[in-house]
Amino acid sequence: MSLQYKISALFLAVFLLFGMFIYAVQQLVILPSFLMLETQDAKKDMERAMQAIQREIAALSQPAGDWASWDDTYRYLGDHNSEFPKANLTKNGIFDLLRVDLLYFVDIPGNVVWSVAYDRSTGNKIKVGELNDKSLPPDHPLTKLPAKDSMTKGLLSTTRGPLIVVSKPSLDSNSQGPSHGALVFGRFLDAPTIARISRQARVELAVWQLQGAALSSEQAAVVAELGDSGEKSIRANDGENRLYQILPDIFGKPALLLQVKVPKLISAEGRAANRNARVFLAGVALFLLLVLLVGLRYLVLEPIAQLILHADEIGRRDDLSICLNTDRKDELGVLAREFNQMIERLADARKTVQEQSRQAGIAELVSGVLHNIGNAITPLKVRVANLESTLREAPVAELGMALTELGDPDTPTQRRADLREFTDLAAREFANLVSSTVEQIVSVAHQVDHVQKIISDQENISRAARVLQPVDVVELVRESVNLLGNETQRTLKIEYDPSLQAVGDILGSPVALQQILINLLKNAAESIRVCTPAPDVGRIEVSAAAENRDQRAMIRLCVSDNGSGIAPENLSRLFKRGFSTKSRPSGQGLHWCAITATALGGQITIDSAGTGHGATVSLWLPRA
Repeated sequence: MSLQYKISALFLAVFLLFGMFIYAVQQLVILPSFLMLETQDAKKDMERAMQAIQREIAALSQPAGDWASWDDTYRYLGDHNSEFPKANLTKNGIFDLLRVDLLYFVDIPGNVVWSVAYDRSTGNKIKVGELNDKSLPPDHPLTKLPAKDSMTKGLLSTTRGPLIVVSKPSLDSNSQGPSHGALVFGRFLDAPTIARISRQARVELAVWQLQGAALSSEQAAVVAELGDSGEKSIRANDGENRLYQILPDIFGKPALLLQVKVPKLISAEGRAANRNARVFLAGVALFLLLVLLVGLRYLVLEPIAQLILHADEIGRRDDLSICLNTDRKDELGVLAREFNQMIERLADARKTVQEQSRQAGIAELVSGVLHNIGNAITPLKVRVANLESTLREAPVAELGMALTELGDPDTPTQRRADLREFTDLAAREFANLVSSTVEQIVSVAHQVDHVQKIISDQENISRAARVLQPVDVVELVRESVNLLGNETQRTLKIEYDPSLQAVGDILGSPVALQQILINLLKNAAESIRVCTPAPDVGRIEVSAAAENRDQRAMIRLCVSDNGSGIAPENLSRLFKRGFSTKSRPSGQGLHWCAITATALGGQITIDSAGTGHGATVSLWLPRA
């Protein structure tokens, strides 16, 4: 099959898949989001209805609490005097004013001291069979009020309909006891009350009492599904959502079934929008497909195929001398010619890069070696200069003159005694000088040996990989400090933390590690000299810790100083080649240390609180 047919088939498949994807997104994402919005809207309506019912209960709780904490009520439940009902419990008073349908006064033994219930629609007294007008059991929720701030409120199913009840213990006006009983207020949740709740909540609310009610099959199924779980259940048809919830009574048993109806306007709008979008996208897709198929063959496919074949041939043969022959005058022809020129430049660039890489590697290696040799030669030059100065100051001429006089037989006796004393002193001074010179020469030889080791280590690198071996941390640090030179050691206080003894050996190349540590110690010393020129003020501390880094057992060597510190903007650039903060920079030390530590399987990091606050360099190396 040709590339044209393949791409045409691909475009067609892509458009079909795109159409299927759009349809799936509409049906599985967009439309369900509309349905979810409708469900959330119905749940919000139910929540508003529930809140409105709770406000009804709260509206009854306030007067119940006021009457229960009244001295007259408190005394009445205590002495049962007959004047209190006549003066206070009139229908035009408490019942009509507070819209109370039921009122019970119950003393501590559970006797109903006074009670009455009204049918608000007729104004006649009625009996509520679920509440005995003689006495209530002591464990009844309306009378079982263990604390003075207790309250029972909720619903009570009765043969005359659902009743909102609130019960409070009777206390004095200071809400103090002991309680003389309970005061029970009640209000029927009748049709006018439900209509008022619907208006307040702005919902279409219906209420059924489960006790003795004739429920439809849907409502019966909802009751069986919800039970006393307190959850919500939704039923739907094409026109509306019906959300159900069951409210328990004061005994904790299911009492009322609430229903909220919500028209399905949101999903209808969503379906219409999806339908219009599908028609529009289908038309656009067909038009684009036709345009692409017509222009694809003549404008793109054939020249692109030639370019692909040419690039594939260059890749397979790895031959940058192959050229693509074309006489096209359009952009694809220009692309082909530019491609040929690019291949030619790429071939030249490959040769240049190879040569530059070779030269750069040699230059960087030589630069690092020279920098490290320079670090080693600096204290060597100081020691040789000190040795030269010491030898020049020796009294060689004076001793020669003294020996000449001693050899003269005409020299007086007293003069001879003075000359012998002088020669004895000079001999002892020469003996000390010889001893000191030997020490200096040994140190110079040690320094020269270190330079030879640096050169030997670099020669080994040029021939093969470094040989890694266990290196004692304490010995490594002490030898590196000794190679700094006497001047640095005299002017700075170098402290060895006890942790160096506890971490064990590290794995690495001794010479390379010495070079890294010498670089770090010299940088710390130079940083201290910048801000603390007075002797014995500068301090360098070397410590160690065994830690896990990148799931490997590592030893962390830390070189901390109280020098000039590092500016935050320079922390990320210290290891770059050529960067330095010194007045006479080389830009090689830390760069070489970083790449050498990486080659040894480690890493270097630097921390500083800023300029003037010193710095800590951490060298991470594998444990042996």
